[in-house]
Amino acid sequence: MISVVMGVGFVVLALVGLAIELVARRAVPPRPTVGELVDILVATRTGRLVVVALWVWVGWHFLAR
Repeated sequence: MISVVMGVGFVVLALVGLAIELVARRAVPPRPTVGELVDILVATRTGRLVVVALWVWVGWHFLAR
């Protein structure tokens, strides 16, 4: 049962990410894409720490099961 819920959660996350990317590419004025946002974040030391902390959180809660 939990694996089904997690599978649905991964699909929802993927669809949300895809929707954000599509909106960013079609927006007028242009919005930054996910890749551009990550580039902006990792330009500073604090941003790199935030990206690593978010990745650890996602890994711990969603990928480590």
